[in-house]
Amino acid sequence: MNRAMARACAGAISAWLALGGGADGQGAGARPRGDKPDAGIKTPKATVEAFHPVKSTWAKFTERKIDPARVEPSEAELATRFSLEKLGPRASDGIVEYRHPKLGMKFVFVPAGVFPMGSNHGEIFANRMVIDSAIRGKADDSYFGNEQPQNQVYVSPYFIGVHEVTNAEYRVFLDAWQAGNVSPECEWPLLFGKLDHKPYLTGDPRRVAYDGDRQPIVGITWFDAYAFCRWMGGRLPTEAEWEKAARGTDHRIFPWGNRYDPMRANFCESHNYLPLAVGTYPGGRSPYGCFDMAGNAAEYCLDAFEESVPRNLPLSNPCLVERYPGRDRRSQRGGSFNRFGFLFKGRTTARGFSKILPRFPDPAKESQDSFPITEYLFSGMRVVLSPLDDLLSPADIERLRADQKAVEQQRLEAIRKKNAEAGRAGTPALPKLPGGVPLKGDGELGRDDDTDGEDG
Repeated sequence: MNRAMARACAGAISAWLALGGGADGQGAGARPRGDKPDAGIKTPKATVEAFHPVKSTWAKFTERKIDPARVEPSEAELATRFSLEKLGPRASDGIVEYRHPKLGMKFVFVPAGVFPMGSNHGEIFANRMVIDSAIRGKADDSYFGNEQPQNQVYVSPYFIGVHEVTNAEYRVFLDAWQAGNVSPECEWPLLFGKLDHKPYLTGDPRRVAYDGDRQPIVGITWFDAYAFCRWMGGRLPTEAEWEKAARGTDHRIFPWGNRYDPMRANFCESHNYLPLAVGTYPGGRSPYGCFDMAGNAAEYCLDAFEESVPRNLPLSNPCLVERYPGRDRRSQRGGSFNRFGFLFKGRTTARGFSKILPRFPDPAKESQDSFPITEYLFSGMRVVLSPLDDLLSPADIERLRADQKAVEQQRLEAIRKKNAEAGRAGTPALPKLPGGVPLKGDGELGRDDDTDGEDG
C-alpha cells in the first residue's frame, strides 16, 4: 500500500473517532471500570510530570551510540557460561535449542546485531486487520505513537526462553522461596520489605482454570517475575531484546509474518479466553524459534515504561531502569488471551505497561462494580540469559532510594495537609509500596485511572 492509501486509512480512523467511535489514549489496553465492558485505552493524565531522559536511570550496559569495534562472546562461549546443553536442531524448523540445567528449561540463541525497533505509519496503516482490531479496541492512531519513531538498535547476543515460564516451573521456584532457599540477591534491589511470591488467587477455586502445569504462569507481579528470572541465573528481557526475538530483522508485524492468523496465536479474537499450554500454536513461532510471543500471556520486560522512550532512545542495548520523575509502571509486550487482548496489541512492536504492585488487591474486598478479578490473570514472563546482567551501580541504588524516601515524605505531607483541611488530626500510618510509596487510605492498592495496569 502506498503513502496516499496509508494516509487515507489514518484519516478514516480519525473520522470514525470524531463521530464518537473510540476512546483516546496510549498504552496497551487499560482495564475497564464498572459497567463499561468495552472501556478502551486510557490516556495518562496531564498531571504526570514530563520525562527527563538525562535525569532518568539507564542500565549500566546501555550506551548512547553503537560501537562498531565492540567484541561480543560467541554462541558457544555463552552456552558454556550458562552451562547450557546443546540439543541439536529441531526437526520442524532446524533451530538449535539448548537446555538449562535448572528445570530443564529450553532456550534459543539470538545473535548480536542491529534490528529495526519500533514501527512507522506505513507498517501500521497498510494493514487492514490491525486497523480493524484497533477500532474494535477503541484505540485511535495516537495509540501507536509510543512505539515511534523506528530506530536501528544494537543488541548484544543472548539466549531467550523458547516458551513462557509455566506454572510447573514457577512452583519449583515458589517451593524454594517458601523453604528459604532463594537468595535475597534475587529480589529487586530497590524493594522495601519482603514480598509474598504466591500468584494471585492462590488456593481460590477461580484460579483452577489457569493452573495447568503447561499453562504459562499468570497473576504474578513484576517483582515476582524479576525474582524468578534472577533465581534462574538470568533476568527479564529488555524491551529491545524481547522485540528482536519476536520480529527478527525483517520488519515483520507478527512473529510469523505480516498477516494475522487466529490459528497462530491465542488472542481475544481466537475466542479461547484462557491461557493455553505453551507451544499450542507452533505456527506462531518467531524467527528465532520462540513460541507465544504474540498472545497467550502478556510478558513483563525489565524496562520502566515511558511513552516517549523511542524519541530519546540510546542505540546500544537500551534499557530504562528507572524513569525520572518516578512512575509505577513497567513495560509489557506480546498482548494476551483475555477479552482486551486484541490482536493489534500483540504486534511485535506494540508496547504496553502494567502498574507495579507488591501484591494484588484482596479479592474478598473487591467491590461488585469493579472489573472481574480474573483480569489480573494475564501477566507472565520469559527468561533471558545474557552477560549484561549488571543493572545498577551502588551509587545508583543509593540515589534512587533517597529519591524514593523524598517522594514518600511528599505524599505523607500531602495527606497531613488534606486531613488538616478536613478537620481530621493525625497522619494515617499507611503501609508502603516498593519505593516508599504509601498505599491508599484503606490499606488496599489504589487503582487510579492514570496508573492502570495494561495487558500489553
